Amino acid sequence: MNILLVLLFVLGCFLFTQIERKYVIPYLNWGFIMFFCLLLANRSMDVPDTDAYYAHFVTTTLTFDDFGDFYFETGFQIFVKMMKVISQGNFVLYLGLVTLTNLLIVNFSINLLGKLFRAEQEKNVLESTLVDYNGFFRNPYFAILPLTLYIAFFGIYLNAIVLRVGITLSLIVFASCFAIKEKKGLFDYLFIFFPIVLGYYFHSTSLIGILIVVLLSLKVKFEKRTYLIIWFLIGLVYFTNFSAWLGNSVFSFMLSLNELTILATKLSSYDGNVVQELQGVSMKFVFFWTMGLLLILENVKSEIYNKYLNVYLTGLVLFALFRSVLLIERVTDYFLLFSFVIFYLYLIIQKPHRFWLIYIFLIGTQLVFVLRITK
Repeated sequence: MNILLVLLFVLGCFLFTQIERKYVIPYLNWGFIMFFCLLLANRSMDVPDTDAYYAHFVTTTLTFDDFGDFYFETGFQIFVKMMKVISQGNFVLYLGLVTLTNLLIVNFSINLLGKLFRAEQEKNVLESTLVDYNGFFRNPYFAILPLTLYIAFFGIYLNAIVLRVGITLSLIVFASCFAIKEKKGLFDYLFIFFPIVLGYYFHSTSLIGILIVVLLSLKVKFEKRTYLIIWFLIGLVYFTNFSAWLGNSVFSFMLSLNELTILATKLSSYDGNVVQELQGVSMKFVFFWTMGLLLILENVKSEIYNKYLNVYLTGLVLFALFRSVLLIERVTDYFLLFSFVIFYLYLIIQKPHRFWLIYIFLIGTQLVFVLRITK
C-alpha cells in the first residue's frame, strides 16, 4: 500500500473536516468514498491475505457447484461470484467494489446514527438553547469526520486484509443503529436480525454481533465512579497478565458446545493453538484503554453515547481477560470497531483547539498501527 497516498488522503480528510464544520456541502462524503475505494483497490499484492483473495477470485467459477472447493463461507463465495460478474473478472475493480460495499453500509449507518443523536439531543434540550456541537446540527451532511475515524484503523484493516470480516462488521454496525432505539417496531427487529444472519454467511464470528445488539438494547448506565473503577480493573487485569489460565478454561468450555465451537475452532485454526504465553503489552490495547478514560470523564448527556461506551468497555474487558488467547483481537475488534462511533460523538462536543488536538492524535496513532500491518 502506498503510504504517501494514504497520508495525503488523510491530510485531505482533515481539510474537508474543517470545511464541513463551517459550510454545508451536500454529498461531500462521496468524494471521500470513491477516493478511498481507489486507494484500497490499487493496493500491493504484498498486503497480507491479498494473494489468498486473489487466488479465490480467479479460480472461482460463475456456477454454484464449486462451494466445497473453498474454505470461505458460502455467503462470501456467492458475493465473490456476483462481484466477478460485475467487475468482468477484473481483480482491482473487485477490490474496489468490496470496499465500496462496506463504505456504503457504514456511511448509511452514520447518517442514521446522526439523525438519532440529533433527535435525542433536541428532545433533551430546548431548541433555543441547543448546543451547536461544532456545526453538527447545522449540517445534515456531517460525514467526513466519522468516515475518517472509521478508516483510520478499522476501515483500512477490514477492507485491505480481512474482507469477509469487514463485510460482517459493517452489517453489525448497521444493525446497531436499530438496536439503540428505545422504541422498536417489527421492522427495527428485522433490521437487527437480518444483518447478523447475513453476516454469519460471510464469517461465522458474526454470532458475536448478538451480544453487541443485546448490550445496545439494554438501558444500562453506571455512575462515573463505577465506570472509572471498571476502567482501572481492566488495566489491572491486563497489565498483571491474569488471563492465561482463564483462556484455557473458557475455550475448553466453548469447544464442548455446538455453535460456540465454530467460534473457537475459527480462532484456533489460524495457528493450531488457542492459548499462548505473551510477552510485553499490546500498544493497541494501551491506546484504546487510555482513550477509554477520556470517554468516561467526558460528561455527555446521551443514552446513545452511554450504550456505545458500554460496548467499547466490553471490548476492553475481553481484551484484558483473554489477553493470552491467540488472536483474541479477532473477537475484541467486533466491540472496539464502535470506537469510531464513540470517538465521533465525543469529538463533536469539543471546543476547536481540543477537537483538533484529539482528532489528529486519534487518526495519527491508529494509522501507525494499521500501516505497520498493511506494509
